[in-house]
Amino acid sequence: MIDKNSKNIGFLSQLGILLGLVGGGLIIGTLISLATWFAMTGRGVSSMEADLLNSQYYYAAMVVQGVSTFFIFFLPAYLFAKICYKNPFKYIGFNKTANYQQVFLVIGILFLTFVFSSTVSQLTQLIPLPKNLEVKFKNLETSRAAQESALIQINTLTKYLFSMVLVGIFPAIFEEVLFRGGLQNMLTRWTKSPWAAIIIASIIFSAVHFSFYGFFVRFSLGVILGLLFYYSGNIWLPILLHFFFNGLQVTAMYVASFSKTKTPDITEQDLPIWIGLLALGGIVFLFMHFKKVSKKLRDIFVYEEAPDPNDFHDWIAKNS
Repeated sequence: MIDKNSKNIGFLSQLGILLGLVGGGLIIGTLISLATWFAMTGRGVSSMEADLLNSQYYYAAMVVQGVSTFFIFFLPAYLFAKICYKNPFKYIGFNKTANYQQVFLVIGILFLTFVFSSTVSQLTQLIPLPKNLEVKFKNLETSRAAQESALIQINTLTKYLFSMVLVGIFPAIFEEVLFRGGLQNMLTRWTKSPWAAIIIASIIFSAVHFSFYGFFVRFSLGVILGLLFYYSGNIWLPILLHFFFNGLQVTAMYVASFSKTKTPDITEQDLPIWIGLLALGGIVFLFMHFKKVSKKLRDIFVYEEAPDPNDFHDWIAKNS
């Protein structure tokens, strides 16, 4: 093992533990979500799919989403880190320090990510598919959009603030803790290949959203979040970008509620593809600076004492 914080559990065993905990979290989270739904609405499971589209049950639907994501994403990752490492919060990356330069760079990367996402979305539409699959995927996309539109009826300030917490903050924290602080972290240590870990974690991150036409947008976002975590070792920075990414879309829905226009998806704007390619170049440029800033900050804290060759964070500092 290359990390003195480890409890010397093999990486294959770690993977089994993490997958087992996620499976258990899925079962327990589903049961608790159903109980929460019944307690808040008095409605049964048989009508739940239709009721979720009813704005009357908006708050119950939001709470159920928060409960389920906590048990499926956050709790398994924390328990995994608790079982396999001596200091789970250190492993996940909660104990790291960020500075204003990193935050400004994250915000810059965020806005370029929205522009680049538009190009990725347009290119995805051009992928040739068998007619039956194309019809199936588009029907699923239409159904998903209708569900989201009905579910997130953000037409009051109270609902906006509530949505910002349940759709913006909680998913950003819970998903990043699992996919970056848990899965990517473990795969990086196992394979010694940060890019392989980032790509695998990003594929899974996107796949769990069950959307073909949104797959490559979310995959690209996952890679960006993964790089933020790898270069900084600080889970708060991908959480920050993920929160802003979600929060800006919640804000767009709130603003759209004051007009009769269709709720915009700010990752699917019809921008010229060359603008998206320029945005990609800008993202690369900002990441070069982010890497330098993060290395300087990491050197201050990692090398306060002589580096330990068995410490994973020293290995990260040497190889980034």
